[in-house]
This record gives sequence, C-alpha cells and structure tokens, in this order.
Amino acid sequence: MSAPESQDKKVPHFSSLKFTPAAQPAESCCADHACSSETAAENDALSHARFSWLVEGMDCAACARKVETAVRQVPGVSQVQVLFATEKLLVNAEGNVRPQIESAVRAAGYQLRDENAPRAEEPTSWLRENLPLLTLVAMMALSWGLEQFSPPLGEIAFIATTLVGLWPVARQAIRLIKSGSWFAIETLMSVAAIGALFIGATAEAAMVLLLFLIGERLEGWAASRARQGVSALMALKPDTAIRVRDGVRETVAQREPAPRRRD
Repeated sequence: MSAPESQDKKVPHFSSLKFTPAAQPAESCCADHACSSETAAENDALSHARFSWLVEGMDCAACARKVETAVRQVPGVSQVQVLFATEKLLVNAEGNVRPQIESAVRAAGYQLRDENAPRAEEPTSWLRENLPLLTLVAMMALSWGLEQFSPPLGEIAFIATTLVGLWPVARQAIRLIKSGSWFAIETLMSVAAIGALFIGATAEAAMVLLLFLIGERLEGWAASRARQGVSALMALKPDTAIRVRDGVRETVAQREPAPRRRD
C-alpha cells in the first residue's frame, strides 16, 4: 500500500542556512597591485631625471662640444645638450648623477652653476684679467731684444717664453684628454709647440703660442659681447600678461595663461 499523499516530506536541515560573502580584505600594498604600480611610477620618474645648469668658462662653440663630450663619459647619462648662446647644460639621465656630472665638467676645466643661483659679480680689473697674456707679450719682446745682442741668450729666452705660454695650454689639453676630447685645439697647439722646440725653432714656438692665446682672448671677448646681447633681448620679455576670462581682464604671471580654443 502506497504512503498517503498528505504525508509531510522531510525538509533538509541545510535548506535553512544562509550564506553571506566573505569580507574582502582592505587594499594594501602587500595584497594589491595598486601601490606597486605607484611605486613603479615613482621609480620610473627617478630613473629618468632631467638636470640643467649654467656653464661658466666657455669661450666658443668648441667649448660647448668639449663639455658635452665630458658629460657623455658619465655612466647613466642618456642625452646631453649644451646651448652655447645661453650657457645652459641640459642632461637626461637614469638616476641621480648630478655629483658625477659636476665633477666631470670641473675636471674638463669648466664650472657649473645652478640656474636659480645668482651670478657672482666679482669686480676684476682689465689688467688682472689680461695679466698672463701681457706677461707673455713682455717676455716675447724681451727675448727678441736679447737675440739681437746675443743669439744664445735670445734662444734661451725664447725657450722660457714658450714654456710659460705652453703651461696653461698643455694643462687644459691634459684635462680634455682625460674627459674624452683627444684632438682638441689645445692638444694640437701643445704638440706643435713641443715639436718646434725639438727642431730648434724656439722663436716660432713662442710666437705660435702668443698668437693662439691672443685669438682665444679675442674669441672670449666676442662671445661675451654676443651673450650680453642675447641676455638683453631676453630681459625685454614681459613678466606679466593680460588674460581675458569671461569678458574680464586680469593681470597674471607670464607663464600662467594657457592657450584655449574657442568653439
């Protein structure tokens, strides 16, 4: 005989259980990739840094190339550019290599100054600034005078004059060789002067160095004048601008306005 249809069926005990989702742990740098991505972004920003300085002591465009060559020798530098007209050095590097760059440029015979640092205005007289060149001119004239009365004494005087004029040129040549500029004009002039001494052309060696130093001085003077002209033009740039916003004119800083296209 079959069981009556009115007989209650047993309901499983687990049917009354209610499941709730487990609480998710709070986001943390250890459990989520959010912080790791931020850390990676910070590391990427630090590894691709951009530096800029003002270079002191450059007299010509060749000096700018010498500074670039010296900076390229620094490990981690990816790009370097020297703007001779504004004396600015721009460097892209992987990591903070500022001390290494400053040391490399100093070893090449130049000085770096921070862009925001004021230029040190040291009053120097014309005589003090040109004293090495004037000394060489005086020694050259004295050597020529001695040669007229006593050729042996004149030759010794010309040798001394050559060595005095060769000292700053050879010292700069050694600095540039260490920084990677093997065939700079200072190196060629040093080789030419030493070669002239070996073949006995003492007067010619002294004269070549004298003319070279005079040319260097004139080139530095011309570059300084041109740089002063560029600085004077940049000084004409206004510091403020007039911006029109919703029909209202306002005076703001020159860098603040941004171009906006009107529909």
